[in-house]
Amino acid sequence: MRQKILQLPREVAEKIADTLWYRHIDNTVIAVVQDCESKDVLMVAYMNREAVVLTLTTGLAHFWSTTRKKIWLKGETSGNYQHVVEVRIDCDRDALLLLVKPRGPACHLGHRSCFDSEKISPA
Repeated sequence: MRQKILQLPREVAEKIADTLWYRHIDNTVIAVVQDCESKDVLMVAYMNREAVVLTLTTGLAHFWSTTRKKIWLKGETSGNYQHVVEVRIDCDRDALLLLVKPRGPACHLGHRSCFDSEKISPA
């Protein structure tokens, strides 16, 4: 089934963004990014209000870089964009779940997921 990319009018996106609790580092919410088809968790990042609004209006995942102190569009330099098909807000309103259609690896090391490299399980 073909998923539609989420794109909301700016005023709707701003109203949603205003309801969130930006309580984490640099006044952000946590963003968990999940593949909409496989349901694999691809990465975890931070989003400030501007990143939330950009994500909701463009349909492309934007995040806040806590090291560079600026907005970044996932895929801007690598071409590995994440097209957002759904966003879910957690019960405390301080974390988002982004369901995405990834275009290439999510991890900066070239892995499909940032969680592909090390697994811990019972012996």
